[in-house]
Amino acid sequence: MNEFTGLFWLLSGALVLLAAAFVAVPLWRAWRGAADTGETGRAEANIALFRERKQELEANFAAGEIDREELDALLIELQKSLLTDVESAEPSEQAAGLDSSGREPFSWRSPASLAPLALVLVLPAAAWIMYQQWGQLEDVELMDQFQRTVQNENDVETARELVLSLGQVVQENPERPWAWYFLGENFSTLGMFDVANSAYRQAAERMREDEEKALALGRAVLTAYIMEQLRITPEIQDLIDNTLELNPDEPNVLQLLASDAREREDYDAAIGYWRRLSQLNPDSQTARENIAELQRLRAGDASDGPAVEVAVAVAEDLPLDPQLRVFVSARNAQVDGMPPLAVADLTVAELPARIRLDDSLAVGPFNLSSAESVYVSALVSQAGTANRASGDYFAETEAFPLENPPQPLELVISEIVP
Repeated sequence: MNEFTGLFWLLSGALVLLAAAFVAVPLWRAWRGAADTGETGRAEANIALFRERKQELEANFAAGEIDREELDALLIELQKSLLTDVESAEPSEQAAGLDSSGREPFSWRSPASLAPLALVLVLPAAAWIMYQQWGQLEDVELMDQFQRTVQNENDVETARELVLSLGQVVQENPERPWAWYFLGENFSTLGMFDVANSAYRQAAERMREDEEKALALGRAVLTAYIMEQLRITPEIQDLIDNTLELNPDEPNVLQLLASDAREREDYDAAIGYWRRLSQLNPDSQTARENIAELQRLRAGDASDGPAVEVAVAVAEDLPLDPQLRVFVSARNAQVDGMPPLAVADLTVAELPARIRLDDSLAVGPFNLSSAESVYVSALVSQAGTANRASGDYFAETEAFPLENPPQPLELVISEIVP
């Protein structure tokens, strides 16, 4: 039993005891209350009757209805009656099965007592059976090996050790998808991409959720791509299509497609894939660096088109997180609601900066060459996206013709989006 399994059972046992306490405490209180009522409640009622009768006799004596001798005799009789009543149960209450307060006495055999006790015993057993049927206890037991795989930084010896232990797991029970998946990860670390590919496919066949299947297939795509000397064969393309059908934003496949597009010098397609990856992880430095490099490579094709030079800075009195993303964009001034014609992406820490917007920074089907006049804006995004949202800061120019842009063009970010 590893530490994860031990913690699991410790927490499960604590929850069972807590649930049992919710039943045991009310039953214990009911039992104690019944005992108190049966032993003291009846005595208190008899004493109260004694006092009431005594007061009546004393009132009769004071009114002259009885003399002292009669009063003393009646009080003695009343005291004897009190002693008798306290020592014995009242026949009428015993016959009715009620205590002196008129309530049904507590009994461990009554349905009200047996039902909660039965639930306390039955529910843990039922939960155990259901967890054995549908739970993931086996994966919890392997969590240590899974984490070691994730944390392994290309340590060959650790990878070999994990291959042996996980290989034994799948031999004993082949229907464990995550054991297959992490076995594939360790084979990949060892450079054994053929068996890694097979392990990933075994994992995908046993995964239940579409995104999980897509994750395993995405790793299978990568290993197959490496084995084919970084070429997308028809078989790999079919595997890519199957993966994207399960999850159109599968990161492994998008990164592969971006790399392949760059090799083919299709910089627009490569930038598009990296932008999708950047949307999935707005904090990805790798995505930003690849987009910037691809834009520089594409700039050779756009050197003859229109360009706008803009100096961007943040107001001095504006405290902003240096890691917040900044989007500098040019938009068509004559058509509302269209995507930007050019976008540069940087961070607050990189400001002040001088930006050149040209056709190489196009993000959609239209570029600067498609417009006659534009306006330029700079946005500091709290959410890491290019769309304005409440709480973001921005600056924006007036519209100007691309043939004769204002010089110098400066933007100082200071306004807040309401």
